Amino acid sequence: MARGNASAVMAAATFAYFASVMQRSSMGVAALPAAERFHTTATALSALAVFQLIVYAAMQIPVGILLDRFGARILITVGAIAMTIGQFVVAIAPTISIAYLGRMLVGLGDAFTFISLVRLIVAWNDAKSVPRQQQFLTSLGQLGQIASAVPFAILLAFSGWQDAFSMAAFVAVVSAVVAFLFIRNEPSHVPHSRDEMTLKRAMALLVENVKFAGTRMSFWVHFTLQSSGSVFLLLWGVPYLVAGQGQTRQFASSMLILQTSLGLLLGYLLGLLAANRPQWRVRFVFIDAALIISAWIFMACWSGPAPTWMLIALVVIIGSGGPASMLAMDFSRGFTPKERLGSANGFINIGGFLATFSTMAIAGWILDFVKATTHASTAYSPLGFRWAMSAQIAVLIVGLALFGFELRKTRRTHQI
Repeated sequence: MARGNASAVMAAATFAYFASVMQRSSMGVAALPAAERFHTTATALSALAVFQLIVYAAMQIPVGILLDRFGARILITVGAIAMTIGQFVVAIAPTISIAYLGRMLVGLGDAFTFISLVRLIVAWNDAKSVPRQQQFLTSLGQLGQIASAVPFAILLAFSGWQDAFSMAAFVAVVSAVVAFLFIRNEPSHVPHSRDEMTLKRAMALLVENVKFAGTRMSFWVHFTLQSSGSVFLLLWGVPYLVAGQGQTRQFASSMLILQTSLGLLLGYLLGLLAANRPQWRVRFVFIDAALIISAWIFMACWSGPAPTWMLIALVVIIGSGGPASMLAMDFSRGFTPKERLGSANGFINIGGFLATFSTMAIAGWILDFVKATTHASTAYSPLGFRWAMSAQIAVLIVGLALFGFELRKTRRTHQI
């Protein structure tokens, strides 16, 4: 397989994203074991994921600028090395404070991967196939969540904390080697201007991006659609199903698999929609956001444990948000010149993770607050989770309203 071959580049980049998603989502199935290992509160437990995502979100604009300057190969390789170190730190962490440091390194490395993959897809594919490739390859990378939900979870249950996180670190270091060997930033015949990209120029392009209503509109698409599924996958889904709804760990793991598998199918279908019916994208954003909000309102109003069919329906609905949030990048690709696409997508990618870590933190605080006010023996009670998971409704409504606001401005200059 030639190094410069598009298939090799796409395969290596997708594997790197698969590995980064596995590292990112590993704490989702380890949340309850982490609470037992570190003897900590729900607020402190949520900080394991919140600190990780704060670093991820904070790095998006710097990474976008670095991507415009250095290209995807270096960024993906460095990111995988950072995640390797971070997971080894988590594996041996004697206290939750040390685990915070490890997860922050995971967030740092993870930040380098996704928008680098998006840049490579644009560089190595013709314009007509980019929407399909973007949806398909990013959805394929999301299968890293299944790697967390099945082999990682099994290893965690039977071999323990250190072995499970060490195995995850090994996957990350393999992805670093593969990325370094096989990824090339663009085909050899395509000119680039990265050597001319100074920090001053990169910052000017970023400011130009943020001033544009279309970039801000795409930010709110990602904010609204990506967050609910991420909160579920990255931290609170398994505790919510097990402690909040009385389901088994096996059922909870199967729901994570369902959510990820659905994302792969829906990602393919949305790629076709974006390529062949781009005028339907805005309508789909509104419909999907309304479904996710309605699903959580329904769960908040339901008294007692929900029946299994209702939990499956919930997972299907919130699972649609992840692939649908990729429409934000498709909007951006149509608006943004290639030389500032990295910084634009970095800014947009902040949206979903800003909503995600905000919701995670609020949920952890609510769980501890309900425990304190009801004098419950544990923070992870059905009542606590009922209120904690409902907190995202307000976050989602704000995001949807601001999407509509920026959409009106965008339509004054662009037809979408």
